[in-house]
Amino acid sequence: MTKMQLDRTDQAIVRCLVEDARATYSEISKEIGVSVGTVRNRLSQLRESGTLHLNVWLDPNRAGRGVNATFLLHVESGRVSEVADALIPLDATGYIALVAGGHDLIVDVFCRDVSHLNDVLQNEIHAIDGVVSVTSYLVTEIKYESSSNIGGLLTDEE
Repeated sequence: MTKMQLDRTDQAIVRCLVEDARATYSEISKEIGVSVGTVRNRLSQLRESGTLHLNVWLDPNRAGRGVNATFLLHVESGRVSEVADALIPLDATGYIALVAGGHDLIVDVFCRDVSHLNDVLQNEIHAIDGVVSVTSYLVTEIKYESSSNIGGLLTDEE
């Protein structure tokens, strides 16, 4: 994994993409005052290094996955990565994080309805070898989604 130090130009490019992820190289170059080639090269370097990922986000509520829950998992010692890997292919899985503290994993799921949520919990997650216990939290409303606030990671310092 290559670690990159983002300079002002890189940060300006990323800020443009935060504002409009569909912005063209030409639009970005005009906005920040560099050539189209510079934008193209910088974006290629950022993507190839693994520093920048361009993703599509689908609103689960509007896509028929309106029941969201967060699960906090306790996992058998030494099996956290194995359990996390088993969670990845589940259709309902939206987010998995290994954490330190009272639990081992945090998993966000997006389900069609409460019955589907129960099925995911009982027949998929509890069925994974290594899962000791699961604490469930039903999400009733999302007030803020930080994935759209990447600008907070950027500084103007070099």
